[in-house]
Amino acid sequence: MAVFDHIPMGEEGLKEIYQWLDDWVEKNKNVARQEVIGKSPEHWDIPAVFITNENVPNDDKQIAVITLGRHGQEVGTRVVGPEIIRHLCSGDAEEIRKTQIVIVVPVVNPEGFVLNKFQSSMTSLTKTERFVLGKLLMEFPPDMMIDFHSLGKSAGSKYDQGDMEVIIPANTTRWAMDEQIHEYVAREMRKSAESAGWPYEIHTLEDLAPYYFGDTKMGNMPWSSLKEKVFLLHMQDFYDHYHIPEEDRYTNYTCGPAYLKWHTLVFGMETNHYALSRAGDIALSGLVPCASLLKMGSTRLPWEKDKGYPVNILQGDFRISVRPLGQNASERRASRIRIWNERKNFNLPQREMIDHETTIARVRYFGRDLPMEFALCLRMRQKDIKSVTTRGNEVQFETFKDPCSTYVYIPTIMEKAGVIEIIIKHPYP
Repeated sequence: MAVFDHIPMGEEGLKEIYQWLDDWVEKNKNVARQEVIGKSPEHWDIPAVFITNENVPNDDKQIAVITLGRHGQEVGTRVVGPEIIRHLCSGDAEEIRKTQIVIVVPVVNPEGFVLNKFQSSMTSLTKTERFVLGKLLMEFPPDMMIDFHSLGKSAGSKYDQGDMEVIIPANTTRWAMDEQIHEYVAREMRKSAESAGWPYEIHTLEDLAPYYFGDTKMGNMPWSSLKEKVFLLHMQDFYDHYHIPEEDRYTNYTCGPAYLKWHTLVFGMETNHYALSRAGDIALSGLVPCASLLKMGSTRLPWEKDKGYPVNILQGDFRISVRPLGQNASERRASRIRIWNERKNFNLPQREMIDHETTIARVRYFGRDLPMEFALCLRMRQKDIKSVTTRGNEVQFETFKDPCSTYVYIPTIMEKAGVIEIIIKHPYP
């Protein structure tokens, strides 16, 4: 049975959720703690629940942030948040607690909750979100961030109203392999939801552009959107880093700027409080894909060297890429953020197999943040790597495997801007 068998409403409903949070954290203080991360304009507390295994050093953990209740009338989110918190404190989430710090903000917008009104923005972040979420995320830059919304009878798109549930790769780019990686993860989330009986769709913000903004008078989408995708990221304020007030730009989800700032894996979620009339069903339908995503954050995906969210291809592609360095999650996160903010100063890495026993890799860095430390990672057909050299000197490397190939991971330091060339020797297959 779900945490709530009804949807809390109004001021009493907000107090009911806050009381539940107090009681639940007290009962589960071995794995959960609560912190007020800020105040709303009307001075309501905005609490966050931190869930992790405190016996494992935090440096070894990924950081995941889940926000809910940004738009006040999207009432389904009110029951999804407690359900996620309950799951994270259960035996089913033991591995997640060992490998992640999960921060859940159940009600981002208390005024909207109390008034049952939107009371927010679809264009840029609100001032409260900038300062409250900004303070939290500057201290805990997330590896993954998911923002929950909820659709009602007339909400959704101009073409599909009343019955949508959607997973949305939120405000990403085609940089490196991000579009493919977000789609891969979204499909895994959808698969988990479908196996539990919840029929989610996957729509990128590009896909949603005609759905949200198209003309329905004749039942036709805009011709230009049918012809090619509409790229929406440029509509988002690049400088909206949770703390800099700027003019309005489109960003329906709180997590969009986290991708730009930290290369966070970001998703928007649209549950449904109309088609699913029972509060328990709304809660479970929101939990299942979220639990799937959290579980992925504690596993190693095939192209990744370490367990964790797939955020480490920063330039290039699966065959050859620039990646972060680090002995633990905290070091890799810091390295990732540094390289990501220099990504435009790397060229596309190049590789050439000059004979059956030799592959040459080259990458250029022409920025000023020196010395620049990163890893160059190649996916190799060969099972064994004999040696890796640069400028005639052997260098250390690591290997890891996917089902059919070997990745060679080569830590690199560039003392000055320019091109580094790496020679990889491998036996003839």
